[in-house]
Amino acid sequence: MSQDSSYSTRIAHSNDAKAVRMLLSSATDVFEHILVAESELPQRIVAAGALTRSRRPKPLKGPGVTLQVIEPFRRKGIGKTLLSQLAARAMQLGAEAIYATQKVDVNSEAMRAWAAFGFSPCETVEHHELPLDQFEPQLAPLYDRMRQKGKIPAAARIIPLFDADSSEVLRLHLATMGGDPMALSEKLRGEVNGSFMPRLSRVLIIDDQVAGFILAHRVSPEIAYVDANVVAPEVRGSWANVWLKLEATREAMRWGIKQFVFTSFDHYKDTRSFTDRMRGVTVRKSVLMYLPLVPAHVSDADSG
Repeated sequence: MSQDSSYSTRIAHSNDAKAVRMLLSSATDVFEHILVAESELPQRIVAAGALTRSRRPKPLKGPGVTLQVIEPFRRKGIGKTLLSQLAARAMQLGAEAIYATQKVDVNSEAMRAWAAFGFSPCETVEHHELPLDQFEPQLAPLYDRMRQKGKIPAAARIIPLFDADSSEVLRLHLATMGGDPMALSEKLRGEVNGSFMPRLSRVLIIDDQVAGFILAHRVSPEIAYVDANVVAPEVRGSWANVWLKLEATREAMRWGIKQFVFTSFDHYKDTRSFTDRMRGVTVRKSVLMYLPLVPAHVSDADSG
């Protein structure tokens, strides 16, 4: 596909799977298109890049992209060449942008590396630590008042994740937050590291339909990471969020958990204000990097 005196690039073959997996830290079946770069002498794979099968719908539709070049071959233009070819392939598939598959910390080396390829932030993610001892005294009175005023439907109930229809949880997650269907399914089934804790995670049911959930996993004896806090649009901003958080808190405290870590995005203003109200602290900021696919970007990469 392209070549100079030190390396060449090509589409990955089936017998490249082990090298690709080691470089990209993922099985090959999650990718739609994989490229590798080979050194000439000695001949070996020194870099790999790929487009994911899953696509983000906004701000521009497009797949994820991942890229890795081994240390001795960095700063030789290999990464730029692979990225140019991956961007061209994504455009052929109708993509409007490509996205780094992993969010990176603000002002980190990884963020600077993506920026050097022309990527820029399209979404900021904040991580908030909230002590659970603040939840019960603040949420319980709110819940009680809502219950007394008849705001909570009689048909509403909250159940643990293991009692819920996982396909419906997946559907609501994809509809509201997006994500990789395969990766989410594995976490719902408890098949991978970071899988959702089936007792700690809570699901809101209204008229036998999934209307919200809190999905979380334990990261230490006293800390749980809240991966998703979702309420369907028809009950958002009402009793549903209060009740879900309260039920998740009570279950977490039964397991000895003392702190939740919530993640918020730019459009989740309620989570950030909730952090302030619960005396939480923002401990980390990361960004999703993306590259809009206009001809200028592709030609710039080709010239590198």
